[in-house]
Amino acid sequence: MVAKDPLVRSGLAAVLSAYPGLVLKDALASADGAKADVVVWDGPEAGSTSTGSPVLALVSVAQDARQALRAGARGALSRGAGAASIAPAALAVAAGHWVLDQGFASTLLHLGEAPTTAPTLLSPREQEVLSLLSEGLSNRDVAQRLGISHHTAKFHVNAILDKLGATTRTEAVVLAARSGILTL
Repeated sequence: MVAKDPLVRSGLAAVLSAYPGLVLKDALASADGAKADVVVWDGPEAGSTSTGSPVLALVSVAQDARQALRAGARGALSRGAGAASIAPAALAVAAGHWVLDQGFASTLLHLGEAPTTAPTLLSPREQEVLSLLSEGLSNRDVAQRLGISHHTAKFHVNAILDKLGATTRTEAVVLAARSGILTL
């Protein structure tokens, strides 16, 4: 777990240590170099420092959730989330799922808004990239999997976001699934 404030760090440790099956360590101060299954990070800068592990960000507002997701976090919960929500969300992120606090969902995913036009069709390569995004792969992992450069993968991701009118990778996957472009 990562938190600047020692009081927050202590609180997170208390909440997470009470959950069976979780082993805690400070993700950035780990001396053994072992990769954590998941990092619970307090703050919008979650994911901006590479930990090599999936990140669950604890943030205050939807804009901070957006920032954390753009920086590479795999999930975002409200800092006010209860103890019963944080550990299961961390386990879900560790298992490869995306997690988004319900309070942020309507802002980040534009829930309730009916699409005004049918989404622009994606190229076959963009379809492949979108499918890999739905697995939670980073641009670097997408590039490796498809045998393309990191720059090309990033270009495809940006084109997908633009064509779907999405602001985050998670939102792109959700919008594509809703419109039938992607089957999960």
